Amino acid sequence: DDNTVKLWDTTGRELKTLKGHSAGVWSVSFSLNDKTIASASKDNTVKLWDTTGRELKTLKGHSDDVLSVSFSPDGKTIASASRDNTVKLWDTTGRELKTLKGHSDQVESVSFSPDGKTIASASDDNTVKLWDTTGRELKTLKGHSAGVLSVSFSPDGKTIASASDDNIVKLWDTTGRELKTLKGHSDDVYGVSFSPDGKTIASASRDNTVKLWDTTGRELKTLRGHFAGVWSVSFSPDGKTIASASSDKTVKLWNLDLEKLLVLGCDWLKYYLPQHPETLEELQVCQTKPLLIAAASTLVEQGETLATEGNFEGAVAKFNKAKVWNSKLNYNSEVKAAPAIVVQGIKLAQEGNIEAALVKFKKAQQLAPNIDLNSETKAIENNPTSVAFLITREALIKQDKIKEAIALYKDAQKVDPSLTISADDWNSLCWDGSLRGFAKDVMFACEKAVALSPKDGNIFDSRGLARALIGNSKGAIEDFQAFIKWTDNSEYKSQRQRWINALNIGKNPFSAEELKKLREE
Repeated sequence: DDNTVKLWDTTGRELKTLKGHSAGVWSVSFSLNDKTIASASKDNTVKLWDTTGRELKTLKGHSDDVLSVSFSPDGKTIASASRDNTVKLWDTTGRELKTLKGHSDQVESVSFSPDGKTIASASDDNTVKLWDTTGRELKTLKGHSAGVLSVSFSPDGKTIASASDDNIVKLWDTTGRELKTLKGHSDDVYGVSFSPDGKTIASASRDNTVKLWDTTGRELKTLRGHFAGVWSVSFSPDGKTIASASSDKTVKLWNLDLEKLLVLGCDWLKYYLPQHPETLEELQVCQTKPLLIAAASTLVEQGETLATEGNFEGAVAKFNKAKVWNSKLNYNSEVKAAPAIVVQGIKLAQEGNIEAALVKFKKAQQLAPNIDLNSETKAIENNPTSVAFLITREALIKQDKIKEAIALYKDAQKVDPSLTISADDWNSLCWDGSLRGFAKDVMFACEKAVALSPKDGNIFDSRGLARALIGNSKGAIEDFQAFIKWTDNSEYKSQRQRWINALNIGKNPFSAEELKKLREE
């Protein structure tokens, strides 16, 4: 609309500005040898230029805007379409050869078939017409419900694509039979073009997009980036680039070179892929040595995480894959995943399945003799039975399964004679069991705790609770007095003295409410 034609190279560098038209330029076309350019203008003329920008000829004859211009494949004939409802044929000297009359409204687009024997014209009368080079009308393609803005032949000349104000593209054969309707644009379709191999169709629309389709009518891709309607679209001769022209005053070049795009894509993802090895595994084209080595580190981290979650098989798979991607990694995957077996054992122990837990712990130690079984459980170093015992004891007490906990204590050393149950462990059973109504059943644990640690006031305190609950008031008073003497906590001293006072007058200080408070502490 600025009355000019501009020439650019594919880097986006402006080469020439062709000035000469006195009104906006609607269409431009290169001759087959790329030495001549034809431009169609609102000033009712077609101009011919060489690539230096020199004006060669002005073709005058139309009585209204010239909306489209096209060279014949042999470069000897020029077709122009006009708002005067006609198509004109010219030779390169500027001589008018024929006027094709038949449309009842302005002709928006004109195109030669690849063999140069047929001309297609698209009109606002909702039709496409086919003509021979003598000007004889061959066919009228009817099917659009609005003006047809663009028409294009496939490279083999067997298919015609038409773009319309009805938001669709239609495909036709040369007999005029409608083959496909391409639906997807949300506004007028201004331009349509076939790729050089004939397998892809590009359409340009007022909805600001270019869409790519295959010849079955399947939408392949939507190219977004323009900020206004796209008027025209064209493939490069090698089919690897598309140029689109828009009302946003830009021409955009789009890269369809798959190999180049893949290389670029891998480069864009070079920071993402090492952190997402599952994606790198799918993108074999991106599997360069540096990316594989970086991703191997992530696989190791993922394997270690799976191991902490108890997923032995998953961890081993990650560690194995990491070694494939980085041959310098030197470890035994099963040994590295052994912590997962410990986690499995811990879960079994928490469920009370001691024997199964022991099997897991022993398997872990067989794989990795130096494995740490103490980190999560504060158990005796390298003693899997203690791990199972402690975890199971805590789980049972939390679940108020005191009888099961008592049985655990009694059976633990039978399962593993080397197991050492500490004074604190016995004391825990004594206190928790007494609070939950099993004072008589846990008295043996209270006595074992006192025997193992006769100077620990906490242990006397627990036994005092058990004694009081089974009716041994004298023994309870002695134990509480021992605790009062041992502790520096004034609140605890006052509480125990209150219990002693109640026991001295024959009362039970441990009501249901008092026991509940103690359980909640």
